[in-house]
Amino acid sequence: MFYIKFMEEYTNIKEVGFTIDAGLIQRLGYELVGRAETAVSELIKNSYDADATIVDVDFIDTSVLGGSLIISDNGLGMSKKQLINGFMRISSTDKLHNPTSPRFNRTKAGKKGIGRFATQRLGNRLIIVTQTKESDKAIRLEIDWNKYSIDRDLTSITFPIEFIQKQKDEGTTIEIRGLREKWTDAAIKRIYRYVLDLFQPDYLSERSKTDNLAIRNEETFKVNFNLVSNNEKHPFLNEQISIFDKSLAVFEGYIDNNHSGIVSIKSDSLDIDDIIEITHTENEYSFSALSNVYFKIHYFIYDRPQYYGEKVSGPDLKKIQELSKTASGVRLYRNGFRVLPYGEPKDDWTNIDKRWSAESGKTNIPLNNQNLFGFVEIIDPTGHTFEETASREGLIENEAFNQLSEFINKSLVAVRGRIAEKIKIFKEKQNKDDFTQDSDRKEQTTQEMFDKLKSILDNKSDQNTGGQNEEQDTIIENEQKEGLEIIKKLENLIEEAGMLRVLAGLGLTIGEFTHEMIQFHSSVYGHISKLNQLNLNNEVQNYVSEIKADFDNLFSYTDYFGTTISQNTNRKKLPIDLLAVLDRFQNTIKNDLEKNRIEFNVDAYDFDVTTIPMHSSEWNSILYNLYTNSRKAIKRANVIGKVLVEVGVEGENIFINFLDNGDGIPKENESRVFNAFFSTSTPASFDAPNEKQLIGTGLGLKIVKDIIISYKGSICIVPPNDGYSTCFKITIPKNK
Repeated sequence: MFYIKFMEEYTNIKEVGFTIDAGLIQRLGYELVGRAETAVSELIKNSYDADATIVDVDFIDTSVLGGSLIISDNGLGMSKKQLINGFMRISSTDKLHNPTSPRFNRTKAGKKGIGRFATQRLGNRLIIVTQTKESDKAIRLEIDWNKYSIDRDLTSITFPIEFIQKQKDEGTTIEIRGLREKWTDAAIKRIYRYVLDLFQPDYLSERSKTDNLAIRNEETFKVNFNLVSNNEKHPFLNEQISIFDKSLAVFEGYIDNNHSGIVSIKSDSLDIDDIIEITHTENEYSFSALSNVYFKIHYFIYDRPQYYGEKVSGPDLKKIQELSKTASGVRLYRNGFRVLPYGEPKDDWTNIDKRWSAESGKTNIPLNNQNLFGFVEIIDPTGHTFEETASREGLIENEAFNQLSEFINKSLVAVRGRIAEKIKIFKEKQNKDDFTQDSDRKEQTTQEMFDKLKSILDNKSDQNTGGQNEEQDTIIENEQKEGLEIIKKLENLIEEAGMLRVLAGLGLTIGEFTHEMIQFHSSVYGHISKLNQLNLNNEVQNYVSEIKADFDNLFSYTDYFGTTISQNTNRKKLPIDLLAVLDRFQNTIKNDLEKNRIEFNVDAYDFDVTTIPMHSSEWNSILYNLYTNSRKAIKRANVIGKVLVEVGVEGENIFINFLDNGDGIPKENESRVFNAFFSTSTPASFDAPNEKQLIGTGLGLKIVKDIIISYKGSICIVPPNDGYSTCFKITIPKNK
């Protein structure tokens, strides 16, 4: 009978809609708000949206379970209608319809309406007392969250509204009783620090002030934290120290109106004041999904007080290093409000820690989150570009977020190169070297120093022959033997150093080559796939299969060389015919020239242009580095490219002039292009292959210079011919 009645009841239902189980409230509280910091900050954001200027946060007996938390503000308060249609309505649309506050025109922080769930996350009971300036009475509402249990309809649970005597002129007080967790002093301090950083620092940018964003300014919005125990109130004090004026360098970056990335670096003690353009990818220069992005990052190296001049001492750096364990990182502010967890300890949203762990052996310039105190500002009033997750703990990782992370990462790697360049110069000055970037200066090569040492030992041997007693002769003989052993070891080291330089140059060339080969994968296999779709006879089909096998082998070799630098087993040096080298090089890059629409010409002023004995691979490295630099400059200039190589004889030297019509080299950079780590190329992305990471490191021209100087040659920048913007002139002794 019950079954029949049940079936009749549900058979008569013609339409159906969603119903909500009351247990959803419990799940929302725990699943939407995972951290106590987020819960408290959401309630403080509500006070900000209500145009409060002062918020008092009291932690009452929170060292044990069942304590209380009271958040009281002097904001506008709520009327009965606002309480019912706003606070008591899940996913209220009030902040969508009214995105700014009525009194101070503040951009509102909340949209998802999870403040009420924050109170459920924190405690068992919620008491709201609110009043407006116009009301005669205050409204009191008490909510028992435990009533929201499973198997009950959400709309069946109600709580009475009371009207009581006003407690103040206007404002809202939220009291959370029966705290679900006990909070230690350390936990409260953690929440306090987060709330202090909830609003964007007012010194980050002028734009935050003009756009009326939430900025850290105690004159307009102040939060007081108090710990209450045994009816005694103890206020928390702001213990933050001013460190930003002590930083070694300051990085500032932004996305301009054309969606291009720009980063500047300034350091008084290292004499740096540079601006670098950051591109998105090699084929797409602009960060198309980004706008209204700005960042400011302060950079520290903790164990090198000598880099800072007189403004920072060793003890100061130790204090800042200690602070970096909890307060460093790159924090993200959206419309003036901080977004967790970005910038928290162990958070690496810019992938800079991961990159440093992979690259730390390649440079002695540390670059991880503990070296950075930074702020990123994004302005997105509609929330369409950077949408927060439902938990308000992070942004949805869409294309805009990925581009933002890449922009910050590439900017940091680019400025590290400028710091590395200056620190290398600083160290050499500290060693009292007469350092200059004029590559044709008179300097002793390793071989010359070795020859000098050998000459000194030979002279000493001549001076000490005969006239000595037997004991002295034995000492001299032993010293000579030891000196000869040292000379042999130095000979091996010199040879090894020369080969390492060859391999370094070869590695860059292979890195460029394998990077260029990657672009042909899809087109080659695409054409082969189209051929396979045709009705080919068996003989032709076999040829297509053989072609595919050949390309498989070719690409497997290039992939192999992309990760492994082969050894140059032939150590023998031979005179180099530069015309033959240039002819082979032009044939090698023929397809690349056609693809990039670059005209390549060689003008030979003499026919016998043979250098002193060298490694042939060294000229491959020299020419390829110069060519790839020209190609990048031409691409930046957006012109039909021209490269001209002039070669001839000047006295006892062979000369090569390498010219292009790219965007040129600024006058202030002409003395720096041969510095180690100086580069105008945008760094590769964090997840780029190893061979692409090798490119744009700022070592190419440095290696070219080292190769040329090792043969007593020179390289410098000279005025170009008409129609060209840059000219590198190389001289190398000719073969005799």
